[in-house]
Amino acid sequence: MEIPSSMSYAMRKVPAVKSSAILRSFAASNGTTFNNSTNEIRIPINCDGFLDGSKSYLFFTINNSGANSAGLDPYGLCWCDQLRIEANGQVLERVERAAVYDALRRRWTGGVKAVSKYNATAGGPALGDATLANTGITLATTETITLAMDLPLGFFNSHHGRAVPKGSSFDLVVRVNSTLAECFDYTTGATAFSIDTPRFYAPVYQVEDAEVMEEYSQALMERGISWSGDTVKSYINSTTSGAGTKVLQINDRSNSLKGLITILRDTTTLAAATSNSAGHSTIEGVTQVRTTIAGRNYPPDNIIVSHATASRNIARLYTECSKVLAPEGMYEANSAVVANAYASSTPASAQGVIAVDLKKFDDEKLMMVGLDTASNNSPSTVELTTDANALACEAVTYALAEAVWTLDGRGQLSVSV
Repeated sequence: MEIPSSMSYAMRKVPAVKSSAILRSFAASNGTTFNNSTNEIRIPINCDGFLDGSKSYLFFTINNSGANSAGLDPYGLCWCDQLRIEANGQVLERVERAAVYDALRRRWTGGVKAVSKYNATAGGPALGDATLANTGITLATTETITLAMDLPLGFFNSHHGRAVPKGSSFDLVVRVNSTLAECFDYTTGATAFSIDTPRFYAPVYQVEDAEVMEEYSQALMERGISWSGDTVKSYINSTTSGAGTKVLQINDRSNSLKGLITILRDTTTLAAATSNSAGHSTIEGVTQVRTTIAGRNYPPDNIIVSHATASRNIARLYTECSKVLAPEGMYEANSAVVANAYASSTPASAQGVIAVDLKKFDDEKLMMVGLDTASNNSPSTVELTTDANALACEAVTYALAEAVWTLDGRGQLSVSV
């Protein structure tokens, strides 16, 4: 017989190893003010302790120095085109179209409970009655807003919350979008802005137990220290307007490909300064989706789609998105995207996503749960069947894959994806 847990007084928390922690600040080494011309922010990070990336954030001020109001599109990283982690000339992680992926991640993993938090820390839209808008807080001319935003990088958001090991040295590189019109949702036209005094904050802790640190040092020298996380690789295609079959070439090579997520942004909205360039994604005109990897279809049958109000059919596609973007160990994402936004064709509200889940298991204790696409050269494609309503679009496909980073005894960082 077992007693209830409420009576298990012998079960107690184990005391933590003796340690100390401090919130460290890392500043850019190449300036304090950045814009679409001076557009690379480089922040060197030297880990003299264990860096807790799960609690890290980028802290910066957006200064609307132009003549027109500018709305965040929809969150505070709307100006960010690329995120990179570099060490000794090697790219350890890179996210292209970072503003688009950041918006996707916040909508699908934060859920309704996180909307108020993102409104306060990321400048995102406030919770409404019908749908979550594609435009966040609006800055009038000369107004500023200071934000603290976690970054969509697996290097920091590792499996099981593993810290970046002591002794790691790397650069966080944040690139500002050089196309001014794509950075914000402007009221009348694109105007100047700047990103001021960006800093990276993260807790860094020191273990003050000599025996524990001796074991750590021995493991580091003998085999290196590894940790894993989910990263995305970006594949950019384009589609034409009108009816037909549109094939997106992916051809990903990953040890464990967990899913594919495709964002369609129509080229008219993308180029317009007064629209949601980063925040919108549409499935208008898409009637069928088929994903083929190494000659096999995932799922086996085509996914039928209709965004029309009178004959809406988005349930399977939405479910695939929810499964792909589910947090580690969970079956589905905690999404804030409602049906009207998912099926919308209006740039101010469109949030439709095309995805396919490729995970074999959702157990957080297991690794390599996706497809092995690295061991063969077979092509991978996403095939879209569209009707006459389809728009010309930029198609960004994010390949969600498991990555393993390793710090060796020489202090060198490497990655395997």
